[in-house]
Formats: sequence, C-alpha cells, structure tokens
Amino acid sequence: MTDAATSPGGTEPLPRRGFVLLAALTLLWGVNWPMLKLALNELPVLTFRGTCLFFAGLVIIALHCAIGRSIKVPRRQWRPLLITGFFNITVWHLATGFGLVYTTSGRASIIAYTMPIWTVPVGYFVLGERPGWRRLSALALGSAGLGVLIATDAQTLSAAPLGPLLVLVGAVGWACGTVALKRTDWQVSMWVLVGWQCLICGLPIFVAAAVVDADTVQFPSLWPLVSVIYNVFAPFVICYYIYYEIVRMFPTGVATVGTLGIPMVGLFSGALILGEPLGWSEFSALGLVIAALAVPVMTRRESFARSG
Repeated sequence: MTDAATSPGGTEPLPRRGFVLLAALTLLWGVNWPMLKLALNELPVLTFRGTCLFFAGLVIIALHCAIGRSIKVPRRQWRPLLITGFFNITVWHLATGFGLVYTTSGRASIIAYTMPIWTVPVGYFVLGERPGWRRLSALALGSAGLGVLIATDAQTLSAAPLGPLLVLVGAVGWACGTVALKRTDWQVSMWVLVGWQCLICGLPIFVAAAVVDADTVQFPSLWPLVSVIYNVFAPFVICYYIYYEIVRMFPTGVATVGTLGIPMVGLFSGALILGEPLGWSEFSALGLVIAALAVPVMTRRESFARSG
C-alpha cells in the first residue's frame, strides 16, 4: 500500500492521505469560526444557515453530475443518510448558529470541539469500541485544554449561558452523527452523501428562514457576503467531504481526536480577523492540545493501525 505507513503485527496501517486531509480540515474549519461571526453580525441565523446548506447541496450534486457520477442512493441507505444528516446537518447548524449569537467565535469553537469527548461513550455503547490508553490519554489532555479556556471564561458563561449551552448541544449532536456515520457501510460516494444531506436535512432550516426572516433580511455587505461564499465552498463542499472520508478511513476515536486542533485555529484566526483577545489560558490550552495530538504519534505506530 503506497499511501500508508508500515505497521507490524498483521494489521492494516492507516493511510497517510488521511492525515493530509485532516490537516486541511483543521485549517479550513478553524478559520470558518470567525467567518461565521462576520456573517451573523448582519444575517439572521436561519437565513445564513439555510442559504449555505441549499447552495452547497446544489453545488455538490451538480459537480458530481458534471463528472459523470451517479447521484443515486440505494433505498436501504436512505434511513441512515437521514439519521446522520439530522445530527450532522440540522442539529449542528441550528445549535451552533444560534449559539454563536451569544458568545465569541473562539469560545464557541472550543465548546463545539468537545465533540470527541462525547464520541467515546456513544461509540462504546453503539459500536462497542473500547478506547485504549492512548485514546483516553489524548482525550484527557485535549479536554483539559478545552477546560482551561472554558474555566477562564466563567464570567461570560454565567452572563450568557444560552450560547455555550446551544453550542454544546451541537457538539453532542455531531458526536451522535459521527457514530451513526461510522456504523453504516456506505455504498455511495461521500460527496453524494454530503450533497443530499445538505439539501434534505437543511430544507427545514431553509423553509423556516423563508417564513421567519422574509420581511427583515437584507442583502449583506462585502465581508458577510464573502463569509457566505466561503461557507458554501470551504466548510460545506470541501470540508464535509473531507470529514466523512476521514471518518470512513479512521477509527472513530482517531478521527475525532484529530479535530482537537480545529478550535486552536479558530481561536487564533478569531484574534487575527475579529480582534478577539488572547491570553495565558489560550496558550496553555494550545500546549495541552498539541500534547493530545502527539500522544498517538509519539507512541507505538500500531496505535494508528486498524485490524485488517
């Protein structure tokens, strides 16, 4: 296998391509948090989320048709597609969208990426995945980093508990969607899966926006418009495809531990783009998260191998 690291012991190694995709995902999704905040300063949540989901779904399906690939989904896989999409699309985008209204982009990204914590118990009960010491250590270190930032923002959390609570609901929903995605042996392209989920599971948001925001929404100014375009093509068209590919290639714990780098990018890009403050807590958390990401790499190479 030319794109994977060698692993002893009769196991199938995890592909290097997956780690390249994970790095791209970390950058693109991390930068998206301040971009979201820019858009939501002018656009209502339902309008912004519904518009991005609708056009992203159309672009994905159109691109797939343009390269001559089928967009047909086997009948038996519509149910898992809708279940996964409900958690990963409907719950995630509504909860985090409204949560961002009441908290900063950097703090929201931190709370959202507690998601790996919730995949461990969900993965255990649903998939029977037993986490080893490496995964538990990485999760503990990463969670400690997130905890430092949340604890130092206690005053903000007390003043506006609805924002963090909504983002946490999104994180738990994403964890459930990730486990549901892993549970299914998909017989359809990941692009097709993402495209149909954006269109179908984003439809309630789009309809709600048409009803609720029709009389109040205005055409956005330059930077919110740039944010809409970025969201259609980067987090949706590119990142959802990358994320689903990563989840399909990696064990659930490895895939989700890797996403712990995203809130760090979210924090620093929020400081750069929006001028959000950075302090000792952010740098302490960064060290803990880097340690969390290093645990599986710096220990035995078998920790990145799956059974063949």
